[in-house]
Amino acid sequence: MKVFNYLAASLLALGLAACGKAQETPAPAAPATKAAADMPTEGSRPAAAAVGEAAGNGSGQATGTIRSVGQNGDFLTIEHGPFDGIDMGAMTMGFGILDDVDLSGFAEGDAVSFMVKQGRDGSFRITSICNTATDGTDCLTKPGK
Repeated sequence: MKVFNYLAASLLALGLAACGKAQETPAPAAPATKAAADMPTEGSRPAAAAVGEAAGNGSGQATGTIRSVGQNGDFLTIEHGPFDGIDMGAMTMGFGILDDVDLSGFAEGDAVSFMVKQGRDGSFRITSICNTATDGTDCLTKPGK
């Protein structure tokens, strides 16, 4: 019993000593974000965390097939190939939509070409999109797109 009391008292003393000597260390500073990534984030859902880190200005282009359209027309799930301009390989993932992008003419199964930009929160949002079956494979490079 004496050994147990001695051990308990020693552990208590060590714990109290450790609490008294604790020093607060500042958290490391977050890396600065680029001004080019300043985009609205309210109401948008973040994209999958499995994407690679953006290269350059965080903008890229890919082609794919729409797998689902969000109920409010503000979100698309696209099965896409690798992106040009950012380090993101082929996968199926969801994308938020910028306010000026109109999804009214798009449906599940549509083949699309689309541009994305990475926001301050790290998620990618569609900045422009076109239907490659009706508008051609170069539809994003045509004037007015």
